[in-house]
Order: sequence, then C-alpha cells, then structure tokens
Amino acid sequence: MNGARKTMQTYADGRDEQFRDMMQALAVLEARYKGVRGELLAKVRAELARFKPGGATLSVVSSPVLVPEPQTETSCRVCGRGMKRTGTDERLVCQNGHVR
Repeated sequence: MNGARKTMQTYADGRDEQFRDMMQALAVLEARYKGVRGELLAKVRAELARFKPGGATLSVVSSPVLVPEPQTETSCRVCGRGMKRTGTDERLVCQNGHVR
C-alpha cells in the first residue's frame, strides 16, 4: 500500500504544479489585454481558481447536448455576416450586400 500512496501523492503534486503553471500563464494573458478582454480573462481566472486541485469534488450535472442544425448559409469573407442564396441563382449575398 505504501507504493500506491506514494504514486497518488506524486500524481496530486503533478496536478498542483500543472494548475499553478496554467494560472500563471492566464495571469500573463490577463496583464496583456485591457478593457473587456482583460475583464473577461480575470473572470475566467477567478472561476478556474475555484477548481483548484485537491479542493472539493465537483458534482456532475447532466444537461441536454445541443446539436447544431445543419447550415445552408456560410459567413461573408469581408464582414463575417451570414450569407444567403438569392433565388435560383448560385450567388451568395450577405446582409451588407457583399456577393460571393
């Protein structure tokens, strides 16, 4: 049993080290971005800090899996908006009038 306990401790130490490295990398990213992106990264870091290894176990909540509907449209290469077919024509037109 002593070998198994040592293996589990090594595993836990590795998880702790990976978590610290991840949080440090996230802090570097957070410092790089200002404004809304920086605020979002700060929230992500705060949420991840709740899941620190060795803390309370997480309960699994089942939720329905969302299956995306097949898309008949594509995105405009210029503005990123959705494109639709125009009638029987093979051309695609976005909301801003870009044609492909």
